[in-house]
Amino acid sequence: MNSTREQRDVVVIGGGIGGLAAAAILARGGRSVTLVEKAPRFGGRAITTEREGFKFNLGIHVFYAGGPGEAVLRELGVTLSGGQSDRSLYECQDGARISRLPVDADSLATSALLDPASRAELAQLLRQLRTEPLHAWRGRPVSAWLDQHVRHPVVRSLLEAVVRLATYTHAPDEVDAAYALSLVGSQRGALLLDDGWQTLVHGLERATRAAGVELIHGAAVTDIELGPPHTVRLPSRTLHAKAVVVATDVMTAARLLKLPTVEAWAARARPVRAACLDLALRALPEPWRLVVLRLDQPLYYSVHSRSCRLAPGNGALLHLIKYLPLRPSDLDEDAREDRRQLEAWLDELQPGWREVLVASQFLPRIQVSGDAVTAGQQGLQGRPSLIVPDAPGVYLVGDFVGARDHLAHASLFSAEVVARDVLERAA
Repeated sequence: MNSTREQRDVVVIGGGIGGLAAAAILARGGRSVTLVEKAPRFGGRAITTEREGFKFNLGIHVFYAGGPGEAVLRELGVTLSGGQSDRSLYECQDGARISRLPVDADSLATSALLDPASRAELAQLLRQLRTEPLHAWRGRPVSAWLDQHVRHPVVRSLLEAVVRLATYTHAPDEVDAAYALSLVGSQRGALLLDDGWQTLVHGLERATRAAGVELIHGAAVTDIELGPPHTVRLPSRTLHAKAVVVATDVMTAARLLKLPTVEAWAARARPVRAACLDLALRALPEPWRLVVLRLDQPLYYSVHSRSCRLAPGNGALLHLIKYLPLRPSDLDEDAREDRRQLEAWLDELQPGWREVLVASQFLPRIQVSGDAVTAGQQGLQGRPSLIVPDAPGVYLVGDFVGARDHLAHASLFSAEVVARDVLERAA
């Protein structure tokens, strides 16, 4: 098949939320932009699938309040609706005992998890995390901070579990203390999106179309020849561009760009993964049990449909997650055992759930983030640069680049920074 050769100001590769946001900002700035997505639909890990009236995200998703991505969405006219996660409903489980999760003054005073001494210690530490700067702990793991500050084993287990919840990372000996503990101290609210994260994707997609972006899906980039101008080859088209924005995971970026710097970033990356089990039920057998965080195992359970529109009628959509280790060798364990573990735990939390099961989704090794924020890489400061240093006009967008925030906020913020740099250089 003969290919056509076309000129663009910018080609964006990857149609997740970061790629969509970057393309929209660039086109609104007057640039000609083509966005290429290899999947049949846009959204990446933010897609939502409907089954029997239930809205399944790809695992457990929340949009944290107060991050830089909020400003990006406002700029693009993307609004989000949903409900806030209610911390008064949170419980924790240590062995067979389930208690209120002590995260604020009321739950600290009433949780049966703590005795007077551990209660006082935890209260003091939470105050400290909210008020004292943590930059001195950059480059040191969470476990080192716990060794220095915590005396009571139950407090240590609790803080390790809350760090897992905030970072999705099961590695206290590796995750950066300044990064992780700042998330714990900020206690950012979590917005649960009505109708799933596809609503966010649709909002960004509308913004790109309104700005005049050419959107291509179901077509994989076969090769990139770095210029300038840069050449991006598709099966039936060849695009020439002044700038290329690669909004994929770092491994895909390394394969496409074939640059030593990006290949080195990919080689050191520690993707954060989880085993996620999502279950649609006709009704919740025990409707008062909505959020439980395990202290003795890296497990978490939540019913998001209680706070946002994800289930029809009296139905409930449950999410269970097992936070997986960062060590690749530990991921070789049988994923079926992870599912059995999650289902057995749900037998304790919601006995009788199997009789009201409508549909299920198991994601045994879903990628939560492209790279863990570890002490070894000096926290957020050690992340890859958004501007590829050995290829002028080539940029990276995603949750693994730049020194601001994590997850969706990192993707959206990196998209804005990259787009602004392209626009300023071309002005």
